[in-house]
Amino acid sequence: MITTVMTTNKKEFREMIDKLHVMQKRIFSPDEVDYLTDCDGFEYLEFKQEDESDEELLKLFSTWLHERPKQQGHVDYYILVYHRKDERLTHFQLEYMYRHITECFDTSHGWLYEINNRMRFRLRIRLICSYKKRFQRLTRKDWRGGVEIDNDNQ
Repeated sequence: MITTVMTTNKKEFREMIDKLHVMQKRIFSPDEVDYLTDCDGFEYLEFKQEDESDEELLKLFSTWLHERPKQQGHVDYYILVYHRKDERLTHFQLEYMYRHITECFDTSHGWLYEINNRMRFRLRIRLICSYKKRFQRLTRKDWRGGVEIDNDNQ
């Protein structure tokens, strides 16, 4: 398994997730991009299959997640699995991910995207994490521009 760090600063992070397309359609809407980039920390990593099987790659990915330090606060994470054309995760692989990967994020929301529209020879997994030290359950927005309203100005 090869691990690649895809971004080093917030501007690159925004550009990377804004450019994610599948068949000329954006994966994240502009509102989702704004939400993900309004964070206290972020990660954008890619894991590539080398000589291991698909199951071994999932186990290595899970092991890597368990070995790293846990993040405090709320985490929104996206797992993009790039399959070979017309393939999907099996029931057992999906169950394995549900059991072993979701437990690595304490207070979080996770989304899994399976992308299989192109010819590929190796499985790839991209992990996108947006860390929020403080999680607001409700954010007031101005309907005219989508701008967050400061409570002190009212």
